[in-house]
Amino acid sequence: MITELTTALALAGTATAVVFTAGPAAATEGEPGAAVTGQATCTHSDDKIVIEIDAPVIFAQAGYQPGQRQQIRYRTVIVDSAQGVLAGAGEWESGRAGDTEPAEMDDTEVDVLRNDPNAYSVVQEVEWLAPDGENPVASTELYATGYLIKDGRTELGVFDSCQ
Repeated sequence: MITELTTALALAGTATAVVFTAGPAAATEGEPGAAVTGQATCTHSDDKIVIEIDAPVIFAQAGYQPGQRQQIRYRTVIVDSAQGVLAGAGEWESGRAGDTEPAEMDDTEVDVLRNDPNAYSVVQEVEWLAPDGENPVASTELYATGYLIKDGRTELGVFDSCQ
């Protein structure tokens, strides 16, 4: 069950930036563009859990004109909430986003060890980059909206953490 739904609206000029996330309040810096993420899938496989999540849908920051593209990047971070530690992180994925076209980026798959108790949270760290393509000018964290738990191919249900 989702414990908290946070919606942040940032207005800039005539454009509206919207960030939707579930879970704890997102850490946001600067004025991010619109971004949304979805549900993670957690598959039990022997002594590990394979966590998969689609790339977030991310648009350029407000102020970008039609046809202009902004460099965007994201990475997926896995936190073991039961132990209070970082459990894993994916590589940075990058793409170019426009005002009406989201960035095209690869989905993420991260393997973590299966320990009891498990309560993994999936967070996608998103950064909007300056024209140099290196320095972030805005960032936010997107929390998975739910966790589909699978044992092999058998679906066990949707839970509030990856278990």
